[in-house]
This record gives sequence, structure tokens and C-alpha cells, in this order.
Amino acid sequence: MRLRRTRLYIPGNNPHYVESAGLYGADAVILDLEDSVPLDQKFDARILVKYSLQNVDMGRSEKWVRINGVDTPFWEKDLKEVLPFCDVINLPKVESAADLNRVDDVMGAIEEEHGIEKRPVVPIIETIRGLMRAEEIAAHPRVVALAWGGEDLTADLGIPRGKALILDHVRGHIVLAAKAHGKQALDTVYSNVSDMEGLFEYARRARYMGFDGIGVIHPNQVEVVHRAFRPTDEEIEEARRIVQAAEEAEREGKAVVSLNGRMIDRPVVERARKILRYAEVE
Repeated sequence: MRLRRTRLYIPGNNPHYVESAGLYGADAVILDLEDSVPLDQKFDARILVKYSLQNVDMGRSEKWVRINGVDTPFWEKDLKEVLPFCDVINLPKVESAADLNRVDDVMGAIEEEHGIEKRPVVPIIETIRGLMRAEEIAAHPRVVALAWGGEDLTADLGIPRGKALILDHVRGHIVLAAKAHGKQALDTVYSNVSDMEGLFEYARRARYMGFDGIGVIHPNQVEVVHRAFRPTDEEIEEARRIVQAAEEAEREGKAVVSLNGRMIDRPVVERARKILRYAEVE
């Protein structure tokens, strides 16, 4: 499964930011056609993003596009222009599997027309209605990860984000819905771009809640989040011992893996391998 520790939002209407999007080392770059683009710039941003996907070197970053939501008149045009050239579609304000089915139908037609592989979708849960249907959304075959939006969801709840006591429940709900269907869980952004210590603690806590990454809105946040998601030395050493024990058991034809007198289940071995993958990347 691909690493998605960081997904860097880039306004799709800003050529300066778009042309340098691949320089920051984010696991994913999201060229945004939604919230960061005013209504009168939707067409221009769409063309700029299409051009950029074809011509700008995004480095190692996965190329995402956040299109406009299905409650707008823009989303189908967005897909027709950008789908052949991006890796992932980021779909905002998803409230049901029916929303995904509408998008799936249009994507399928475009993929067939251009002879391209099926593109995955990462839906964003941003309303109470969407949150209550998170599991059915995560179960959709197009979905590879489930994300959520802090500002919109707390606005829907009618409470300030900084004082929203319910957000730990929200995060837990998103994680469980995603993991129940073998999908990644992606946390919302940390909006204070000058508070790097707070960002590190936020990202580290997200990791231990079960998230696979968080959103970032400034390039300076990328390295901090990657560091927060890196396993500790103790975790790495324990993971190495577990994987070594599993490999020894496999070589010896043993059905049971044991380490220091305790049995090691298969999920524990897989978790150890995941920890080692995280430890090997920048």
C-alpha cells in the first residue's frame, strides 16, 4: 500500500505554487479546484491544472486533484479535463455511496474513452450526514483511503474547531470505518503553519490513533509530519525481531511464530513489516 503520510494542498489557480509542487517531497500533491479557487476562476484553474499534470515534474509525489463536489455544476468538467493525467481523484463533501456512484459512472466513461487504468478516489467526509455513512463510503470499490475535513465538519456541528470535544470521536469513527474495509485513514490538516511543535504532536497523535497520514497546507509542514510518522528506535528494533522470527519460522516450516516465548500472530507480523517500511523512507 502506498505511503500517504502527507498530502500537500496546492491552489489550482496559482501557477507559481503549482510549478514548484514537486519540490517539497510530499507523498501526495493535491492540485485543488475546489475551495481555494473562486467561482470566476474555475475554468482557468481547470486548464492550468490539466497543463501542470502533463508538464510539471511532481517528483516522487502522487498526483491528486481535488475536484469540485457533486453538489456543484463543475465536477464533471473537472473530471473530463484532469482524469487522464492524474493518479487519484480527491472528492469533497461526500455524503453517501450514491455520490460515489455518480462519480464512478463518469470516471468509467472517461477511462474507457481514453484507454486508461481505473483511477482511485479519496472521498472527504465534511458533514454530519457523511460521517454517519462513513462505512458505506469507505466500502466503495473506487475508494483507497478515507479523509475528513475539520473546518467544514465542525461548522456543520455548529461548534468552533478549537473547542470541539467531539473530534476524537470523529477521528475514531473515520479510522474504524476505513480500516474495516482495508482502506487508509487520512486525518485533516493542522492549520497553524507557524506552530511546528504543535504540528509534530498533532501528527504523532494521529499516527497512534491509526491514521496513515494528515493533510498539510504549507511546504514547511512536510518534513515535520514525516518525522512524526517515523517509528521510534524501540519500535523499529522490536519490528525487526518480529520479522526475523517470522522469516525463521517460514524457513523451518513452522506454522507458529514465537519470540521470547510468546506467540506472534500474523497481524502482528504485518504491522511489524509496515513499521519497517515507514522506517526506510525519508
